[in-house]
Amino acid sequence: MRTLWALAAMGLVAACSSPEDKGPTQRDQIGQVWKYEDGADGKAKVAYIGSANSVQTMTAADTFSVLLVQPMEKGEADITVKLVGAPFTCDLSDCKVTAITQDGKAHEWKGRMTENKDGIEVLPAAKAYDAIRDSKTIKVNLVVGPKDKEFPFIFNVAGLDLKG
Repeated sequence: MRTLWALAAMGLVAACSSPEDKGPTQRDQIGQVWKYEDGADGKAKVAYIGSANSVQTMTAADTFSVLLVQPMEKGEADITVKLVGAPFTCDLSDCKVTAITQDGKAHEWKGRMTENKDGIEVLPAAKAYDAIRDSKTIKVNLVVGPKDKEFPFIFNVAGLDLKG
């Protein structure tokens, strides 16, 4: 009888474990702290961070955003905001997002849609790098989905170090 219970318990454990348990999700892999990919010179080629929150959309239960910072010469950086799990939406004639820094100030970041149509490459004139560098947190509002609903994605940006 004990053997039957043990077999039943093992079967229940096997039945409850998801066949989708294949390791960390993309959101887990990106994480919510800065990660760096180095260039040939040993300096950071790109830094990226995932949003601290995710939202449920029609296309994914765990839609999140990624912020990429690519250093340039003269201490500047290119900024890209991407959306993972749902289509990114912007008016191609006026592609922009609103970012709110920890001091409560709203910043309009204008740019162009990425080649993969999954985010916005922010123009340097928007001074997005300054806002990121001078803040601990940033909230970026992104329009998601077919009904153009806006969702806030929060990034804990403190600790960015592009010096490598």
